[in-house]
Amino acid sequence: MTSPPASPIETARPKKGFRTSCLNCRRRKIKCDGQRPICTACRTSPSHADCEYDSHGGLTRSQSLEEQITLLESRIHQLENPGIPNDVVSLTQPYPPQIQADAGGLTPAQDSRLPSHLIDLKDWELSEILRNSSLIQTALQSSNDIGFFLNPSRFTNAVAARDPVERPLNALMSAVFLWGSHLSDNSDINRHEPILLVRTIREVSQGLASGHPQAVLHCIQAEVLLSHYFYRQSRYLEGKYHSSAAVSLVLSAQLHKIRSVDPPSELAFIKTSLPPAKDAVEEGERINGFWTVFILSNCWSTVDGSPSPFPWPCSSEARVDLPWPLDIGSYAQSSRPHEFRTSYTVQKFLDDQHDSGTSALALQAKASILFDHASRVVSSYQPGMSQRLASQFFASFNAFQTTIEKFTSTLPSLTSSATAQAVVTHGLAHAAMIRLHAPFLSQNPASRACIAVSMRAIVRSINTVDIPCLPIVDSIIGIIWARSCQVLVTEMASMGSAPSSTRNEPVQIFSSIFAVMDRMKARYPVLNDQLVRMRATQSSLNVLASATLSQ
Repeated sequence: MTSPPASPIETARPKKGFRTSCLNCRRRKIKCDGQRPICTACRTSPSHADCEYDSHGGLTRSQSLEEQITLLESRIHQLENPGIPNDVVSLTQPYPPQIQADAGGLTPAQDSRLPSHLIDLKDWELSEILRNSSLIQTALQSSNDIGFFLNPSRFTNAVAARDPVERPLNALMSAVFLWGSHLSDNSDINRHEPILLVRTIREVSQGLASGHPQAVLHCIQAEVLLSHYFYRQSRYLEGKYHSSAAVSLVLSAQLHKIRSVDPPSELAFIKTSLPPAKDAVEEGERINGFWTVFILSNCWSTVDGSPSPFPWPCSSEARVDLPWPLDIGSYAQSSRPHEFRTSYTVQKFLDDQHDSGTSALALQAKASILFDHASRVVSSYQPGMSQRLASQFFASFNAFQTTIEKFTSTLPSLTSSATAQAVVTHGLAHAAMIRLHAPFLSQNPASRACIAVSMRAIVRSINTVDIPCLPIVDSIIGIIWARSCQVLVTEMASMGSAPSSTRNEPVQIFSSIFAVMDRMKARYPVLNDQLVRMRATQSSLNVLASATLSQ
């Protein structure tokens, strides 16, 4: 039996012992020993010291430089002869005027360009896109809603820095560019989004090994941005992966122990790579970074049912002790005394102790605590539990309900100009109340009444704020709405022979929420999965509503 002919791949495979000659030896037609980086023949011949090897079809370093020189010469020719057409991609001044910034935000100079150190010259078209600093501004305009917690003014000035040590980590820059591309209205920029995503993932994986003085904090920021991006795209597993990476970093870096009354454990010195904060603003970035990760993890761990990485009660090492966050622009004017210390931050809030956490981020963090803790409270309920355990459960149940009510009553009212962050904070608080009472909906009229109040509040927020027209809103809001609608379906099923006016209200609430989500689905892929389930439910509710009207 004859053996089959060798495949082209097998035929092309080099023989054992095959050695590649350098380009100089090939041109001179002499024997080359293949030593790298410089072969023996080139090393002993001063006139041929530039020893290079063919990289399997790719350009050598000299060829790459020659190609770049050709492009630059073509550009010079184009500038000297503006009337002559030229197909070469234009180059621009890589060094921008100093970017000015004030405490309120960004005021870039008129020629808004990024320095050339951000540009990958291997991809000229992408490089031209990245030179435009409007990508950064586009991302930072929605900073609170995509999880950007660094000081925007400092970040923008760092981008323009000449000193590489002062510039942001490459992984962070790529993540910001990714969001800028995603949120841009320019289709020419949007089409680079897949390239930027691959680039961001690659660079985040290498960020901690970069030796950058802010590598840990910048990696945390990049992981948060990636997690929000993936959740928005309905890529839950990848969102969870990057969220978990951010959690690991903030805990390893002991950010939850900033200003703690307890001294750091001895192991903390081998866990953190963060140098001491140089001022109040840098300390504020770390505080806000922790709470941003805390909110992200709390919300999505609650909706996917996974254990929280911030358990309560917990050991002193895992306890969250750092202060409540301020608005990022306030740290420069609100420097805390050196001796200021805090402890039991989350526990004191749940125990209804007064605190100073009134910033927008602090309110969102508190709402996420309520959202998470509601699931923990109801998970401890077991039908048929003993009288003693039932008394303990309902005591904690009632106390927690009071905490939710008190918190909700202190939130600033939503207006037509409310921010997306405020909408999410209100939504989390109302979702906490709905989650707390959902298991008792069919048996307890008081639970049904509490759920109705919270559902009406959600609809009021939808009617007050034109949410689909906001630049961006945290994707968790869509999950909150969809879960609340599931509770409405349960309520409809439990109503039986209730008056038609009573049965119509859940249908109307469901329709209002569904309509808003349907308007948002094109920009929020995460909503499509929820809408598919809700459409099937809506059909059943329409049938039920028609039957109600005919009675």
